[in-house]
Amino acid sequence: IGSVESVALVALIVAISFSILDSCFAHVISVDELTMLLLVVVGVLSIRKSSTKAPTKKLFDASQKTPLSDSSQRTPGSGRGSLSSKLLCAANGGDLVAAETVMESFRARSEKPTAKCYAALVSACSRAGDVAGAERWLEELVARTDLGQPTVVAFNMMLSACSKAGQISRAAAWLTRMREMGVEPDVMSFNAMIAACARAGETQQAEQWFATMCKAGVQPNLVSHSSVVNACARAGDASRAELWLEKAAASGMQPNAICYNSLIHACTKGGRVDRAMYWLDEMAARGVQPTVTSYSTIMDSLVKNADVTAVEKWLARMADAGIEADDVSYNMLLGAYCKTGNAESAKALYEQMCSHGVTPTPMFFNMLINIHARKGDVKGAADWLSEMRSCGVQPDQVTFNTSVKAFRRSSNVAGTEVILQELQAAGFTLSTTLYHSMITSCVRSHCIDKAELWLNQMAKNGTADAPSYCSVIAAYANSGDLKKAGGWLERMEAAGLNGTAFAYNSSVQAFAKGGDADSAEKILQRGEVSGLDISSPTYNALISAWSKEGNADRAEYWLKKSVEGAKADVASFTAVIHACAKASDLPRAEALLEQMEQSGIPANVVTFNSVINACARCGEAARAEAWFEKMEQRDVTPGMLTFNSLINASSKGDNLDRAEHWMCEMRSRGLAPDVVSYGTVIHASMVQQQPGRAERLLEAMRRDQLAGPGKSSAFCYTSVVEAWARSGDFAAAGRWLSEMLEQRIHVSGASFRAVIEACMKQGKHAEAQKWKVVMKEQGLSVAGLFSTPRAKNGGKSPAHSARI
Repeated sequence: IGSVESVALVALIVAISFSILDSCFAHVISVDELTMLLLVVVGVLSIRKSSTKAPTKKLFDASQKTPLSDSSQRTPGSGRGSLSSKLLCAANGGDLVAAETVMESFRARSEKPTAKCYAALVSACSRAGDVAGAERWLEELVARTDLGQPTVVAFNMMLSACSKAGQISRAAAWLTRMREMGVEPDVMSFNAMIAACARAGETQQAEQWFATMCKAGVQPNLVSHSSVVNACARAGDASRAELWLEKAAASGMQPNAICYNSLIHACTKGGRVDRAMYWLDEMAARGVQPTVTSYSTIMDSLVKNADVTAVEKWLARMADAGIEADDVSYNMLLGAYCKTGNAESAKALYEQMCSHGVTPTPMFFNMLINIHARKGDVKGAADWLSEMRSCGVQPDQVTFNTSVKAFRRSSNVAGTEVILQELQAAGFTLSTTLYHSMITSCVRSHCIDKAELWLNQMAKNGTADAPSYCSVIAAYANSGDLKKAGGWLERMEAAGLNGTAFAYNSSVQAFAKGGDADSAEKILQRGEVSGLDISSPTYNALISAWSKEGNADRAEYWLKKSVEGAKADVASFTAVIHACAKASDLPRAEALLEQMEQSGIPANVVTFNSVINACARCGEAARAEAWFEKMEQRDVTPGMLTFNSLINASSKGDNLDRAEHWMCEMRSRGLAPDVVSYGTVIHASMVQQQPGRAERLLEAMRRDQLAGPGKSSAFCYTSVVEAWARSGDFAAAGRWLSEMLEQRIHVSGASFRAVIEACMKQGKHAEAQKWKVVMKEQGLSVAGLFSTPRAKNGGKSPAHSARI
């Protein structure tokens, strides 16, 4: 029964009832009222009961999710069961999908939605940020000329959608179009335009639209002024924001907290924190209560400036003003403590937060954990993880990542295991990442055996991955345990895992450093087969290992491989050139240097030194000097080793004057000759039987304070002693031998024998006997030395006989 019919029926029943009562009984008015009330209640209850029993048809089949025929229902648009009402209900509830589904139902029935339906869809799309959807439905509404002109409200919703998306030009196009259609924009239309400019930080455009609004005779409201202030704030123009806020006040409007908060944000964004503080005080003085946002904006700026003390004061000031700090405010101060690593203050802040009834968020606990994680304090991190669980705060992925970071940086293996237990208790499974982090922690603490245990457990569970294997391999390789490193590398390959380039590079370099070039080569070859990127240092390590073994062929082979892979550098070529120099293979060394330069790799001082040294070994002084000239032409500064190689080349070429020339050249370039420089020429002087030159150079060496008890110094003294002894001047030889003994410079048996033989040759048997005694006192063997002269051999001395 319809509502009108129900009321009529109740009225009829009441009228008839009172007519009967009036004719039959005499009664008071209160009886009439009571009777009327009872009849009305009974009638209404009866109507409701009957209406609940009446079956209702479903407009939608739940199984098919399509509209059913409702020919027996009301016409569209009449009553709560219509499609229009369903569409409006879905659109207003934010269910855009359901609203558009109902619109399709209209089309399926060849029915026409109302203008209100289209407007609702435009509004729903606007709220959902679907600019294209809002535009589509508004276009359809405009095309429906039978529904009349769209209202300003519909256009405003379209402008709002464009504004939220920051699409200024699109919004402006729609505002122009609405004017062309004869729909005049209102204050909400212009506010949407200003807000769009504000979101884009376009202060000038926002001001222009404000001026356009005033020119159109539309009175701006507080939202208009606030939007311009917000535009200035986003652009960081605090001065302009202040001007617009004062304009609002001058227009008789009372700026609200939103306006002041935008201005405070503008000041902090421009680095004017003091001005932001002024406006917070000013808003309170003008009767506007500062909000949490007002204080938090200033606190955030102070946190960025690392002014922790100031942040603490503002948090206290906010509490004194009667404003309860929220979790955001506490997070800001905790963020400041995180930057400084102040764990004690962070704990005190947590206690303060709890005492004020503010529930810590996962972010808050994550920052607390992070303070300890950054220090590698796994125990501290584990304690906060436990506290987090006890407070009923569910750890998230950030909690997991932060906790893992704690024991990645820690060398406390025991503490790492504690935090691992806490993560398990928090519901995190022991993933491959966790295992790998444990292994990393063990490696960092040099507990490789424990890392090996974790890797074994991973292998047993079938979760061992290449990075975990590689960590253990690299750890053993770097520790020099090549057998373990090689064993784990083979296990990884047997498991079908492709190791990382880091593992292979580390292994190759470790074996090469250990002098096992053959094993290093095999590992590198396996890495190449796996398609890994072998690094230049790895190639160089293998080349250097073969060079040290004197195998220039293998060294050059890997040099070619590194050239093919574009990994060759100056160190690669230099190592092979050095190997050639050691083998005195000068042509090969020179060819490699030329190849190196043709490849676009400039030679450095070490490369040139290696070639010059090869020339010196071969006694090719002229070629050594030629390379020296090329070196200087390429602006490569020669060093001590360069000149010593030139000195050596000249000395081997029996050109001692040229050798001394290079010593003088060194001095002219600010390099003082060292023991090697002197020793090379002194020894060459001895070989060429020029004791005077050898003695002069030794005297110069002593003046340079290079002579002492060192081995190099002993070599120079010995050369001088033997030079005089060979010349037959036993007195000069004996003088320098005495000098060596006085200076406590090591004297070899050869030096004593040279002096003794010189004495014997000159018939100075007593002198020879004296040196023989001294030699014996020095703990040297005197076996084979003549004690007295013999008459045989035509009167030749024993020393001469010995030489024969």
